[in-house]
Amino acid sequence: MRVLTLNVANPPADRAKGLLEWLWHQPDELLVLTEVGRGKGSQLIGQVCRAAGYDVHASDPGDLGVLIVSRDGALTDVRGPEPAVLPGRVKTVATQGITVLGVYGAASDPVRYSSKTQRQRKRDWLTAYDDALAAWLPTAGPTLMIGDLNLVDPVHDVPLKYVLSEETAVYEGLSARHDLTDAYRLSHPDEVDVSWVDHSGVGCRYDHAFVTADLRDRVAACDLDHGPRESGLTDHSALRIDLLDARP
Repeated sequence: MRVLTLNVANPPADRAKGLLEWLWHQPDELLVLTEVGRGKGSQLIGQVCRAAGYDVHASDPGDLGVLIVSRDGALTDVRGPEPAVLPGRVKTVATQGITVLGVYGAASDPVRYSSKTQRQRKRDWLTAYDDALAAWLPTAGPTLMIGDLNLVDPVHDVPLKYVLSEETAVYEGLSARHDLTDAYRLSHPDEVDVSWVDHSGVGCRYDHAFVTADLRDRVAACDLDHGPRESGLTDHSALRIDLLDARP
């Protein structure tokens, strides 16, 4: 199973058309799209995917959320973690014996000073999501957590002055507390790369795929695709994970 996640940056209709054209040529069976809003561009993406016969499942974002599109078979909605803050930032489905948890985390700018309100909202979301994940994950079964988590990979080659200590703690706790594995690091143990870049050219790895212990051996590859970011369709690169079929 090949899964691609991309932050579409709440697109207007014109940019949504470009995103759809790019997505249409990708080989992935499952698309996890984040920062999907209620505007015409986000609606267009969902409408075109449904018209193509794909199975489309959306979170109820309130503002911004997650859209999961299956090009190969039906998805089943399942109960996921239910954070008390911004609950519409997560969407959970089941397919091929795997639970897929799509996530769009609360943001604060790691390059420039964010407002006090924005930083506090991110802290509140981090606490709520981490607690909800701890309550839900032990009974979830084989799980892929994927999306724009808005958690900075601590390994980066440009100083980032405004990374919250809480987000670093949550990122590290995904392995230490929740026994999740960063699939990108399985394929690229020492590589420094970015999945989001601001207008000054400074960025970080913000988009992630984490797997539970029972999926680690099934990760065949996990790579960034910079095409949509470098072509100006969004300020994020896509992240793709390739999972091997379960052995009988």
